[in-house]
Amino acid sequence: MNRTSANLARSPDGRPFHVRDEQAAKRERILAAALKLFAHEAYQAVTMDRVAETAGVAKGTLYLYFPSKDALYLGVLSDGLDTGYRTYQSSADPRLPVVERLRRSIAVTVEFYDQRRDFLQFLATEEPRLAEARNRAIERSRERAFNFLASLIEEGIRTGVFTRVDPRLATFTIQGAIRSLLLYYGTSRPVSELSRELGNLMLRSLGADPSQHFKPVHPQ
Repeated sequence: MNRTSANLARSPDGRPFHVRDEQAAKRERILAAALKLFAHEAYQAVTMDRVAETAGVAKGTLYLYFPSKDALYLGVLSDGLDTGYRTYQSSADPRLPVVERLRRSIAVTVEFYDQRRDFLQFLATEEPRLAEARNRAIERSRERAFNFLASLIEEGIRTGVFTRVDPRLATFTIQGAIRSLLLYYGTSRPVSELSRELGNLMLRSLGADPSQHFKPVHPQ
């Protein structure tokens, strides 16, 4: 397909595909710029003017994507949470044994957030006026992640791979371990090594043999 025909190709909503690509790229630049500012400065200090300047877009363009600073803040939050969920969910190939799927989910989650320290810092900040909407978004994301991990543990128990434990307790333990590792362990060891060791530790606690070959999964 030559450039002319590519430019004429239309998406289901009637817009040329290349226009949609440009819009998506611009939105990503805006979200990245806003994340960097919100992660390291108080909410009140971040202005739409500064976000537009950092993103390299006109202020009017910024308002086309996000009509207010509140909407932008919540957009940054939702985008990061959704991307994290899609990343570790896509790593769990259903053709793999449940042991490997659980181990990969742990590894990918650790490595995803390690590569996005600005987002971790952003999650640690709070804006009282947006607390209700923020908490709803985080709770929805936490519930999706919880259900996904719990389903793997339940499958392992059902098939006799994992010992009979409380799946909820096991899931909370794994999520807590991941959070503590990311927030408090530091940078003295490679994250791929830490994620592998954490995965093996969690698998042993479930009564599984973690000696299967491990292939690190690096999120893009």
